[in-house]
Amino acid sequence: MSILKRHAGFLTLVLVAFDSGCALVAALIASHMVMPADGSRTLMQTLLDHRLYLLGFMVVWFLAAGDQRLFVSHRGDSLVSQLVSIIKALAVSLAVTAVLILFLSRHAVDRSFLLYFGGSTAVLILAFRTILRLFLWSIRRRGYNFRQLLIIGGNPRSAHLVEVIASHGQYGYHLAGLLDDDPERAKHLEKYKIPYLGPVQELENVLLKHVIDEVYVCLPVRKYYTEITSVAHLCEGVGVSVRMFADLFPLRVATRQIYQLEDIPLLSLSTIPEAFAQLALKRAIDMAVSGFFLVTVAWWLFPLIALIIKLDSKGPVFFLQDRVGLNQRRFKCIKFRSMVVNAEELKAQLAALNEADGPVFKMKRDPRMTRGGRWIRKFSIDEMPQIVNVFLGDMSLVGPRPPVPSEVEKYTWDQRRRLSVRPGITGLQQVSGRSDVDFDDWVELDLAYIDNWSLMEDIRILFRTFQVVLQAKGAA
Repeated sequence: MSILKRHAGFLTLVLVAFDSGCALVAALIASHMVMPADGSRTLMQTLLDHRLYLLGFMVVWFLAAGDQRLFVSHRGDSLVSQLVSIIKALAVSLAVTAVLILFLSRHAVDRSFLLYFGGSTAVLILAFRTILRLFLWSIRRRGYNFRQLLIIGGNPRSAHLVEVIASHGQYGYHLAGLLDDDPERAKHLEKYKIPYLGPVQELENVLLKHVIDEVYVCLPVRKYYTEITSVAHLCEGVGVSVRMFADLFPLRVATRQIYQLEDIPLLSLSTIPEAFAQLALKRAIDMAVSGFFLVTVAWWLFPLIALIIKLDSKGPVFFLQDRVGLNQRRFKCIKFRSMVVNAEELKAQLAALNEADGPVFKMKRDPRMTRGGRWIRKFSIDEMPQIVNVFLGDMSLVGPRPPVPSEVEKYTWDQRRRLSVRPGITGLQQVSGRSDVDFDDWVELDLAYIDNWSLMEDIRILFRTFQVVLQAKGAA
């Protein structure tokens, strides 16, 4: 379950790669069909003769398919609606490709090649998308790759919503519970055995104690405007998406998106980046870079670091610590041990010497540090094993640093929005002074990163990280 869920964002890259493969195979089929019978041209020569058809189609296809939102995950879309969108994009792509060939090529349009190419591409892409959709539906029906939903408001509208979700297991939604001020209204949903979690005022506690990916507000806006406003602001504070049946009211940073679940229009308020193609590419880069590092560097570097740690002090090589990740998911953060074995027990005794403000603990001359630990910390070598966390999907190369649970308990509500994205090995805070930044500025930098995220910003942060680490600037 966890692996599928971690890699759900990878779907976009898979779609791009397989669509490209379908177009290439279709071009080979078309080349075979129009290849001269006398053998004067080989298959590859025929393909190269028609390379503009393939290149032109792929460029236009990605634009047309992107316009139809075919590279993003739509759990609530029916198969028919997706196939219609694919046919529209194919029609536009083939038509524009023909026009491009007409203007860019010195030869007339090869109608036979275009016919075979267009037909083969349509069959292959439609077949691949259909098989993929049926596969995703199948694993979701088995309880994998699901999202946890919280329903607010027990009434006929929420009953209809739950009925749609319950009758379409392929969408991969699990109902975590219901909040409503009147327990009697929970009877609207009792046949679906959804747990009643209390009045709407309990939302804060529910978000703290449960893994919630989305909140569905089913309350009438006019009657419950104040309550819905409170719900929206609470969810915005921790970065949990809100979906509604009603018109939107202004929020500070959340973006607004319209979604459709069967015949139910939903309004999404999300503070996290929703550039799905870029996010998929970010995850692909994370996997590629971490995998390359593990295969080419870690196998020889990690044993050397382990030897230094073992010669310097007694205890394990690695330090595994509970950290809080995306939407409060717990994971074991892996680091090279740079302190004495009982460092966590000694932390309480050193609390009065904490040099950082806020809930974090920092000391530049921490007595718990070993001799070798000071050196590996100076150049952030202790963070290197987290590349394993990146490969597994618990972390990203770039993002807010993952906090420990005791720090999260002291967060203000708005500070919890740091947990709305996958944490990173490095981030905007690390390249803006590393441990020299005070906690409030640290949070502001993390929230600015979330609100203004782009793939180019990640690349810029990575390059600045190398410079900061080599200078050992701000290390603690």
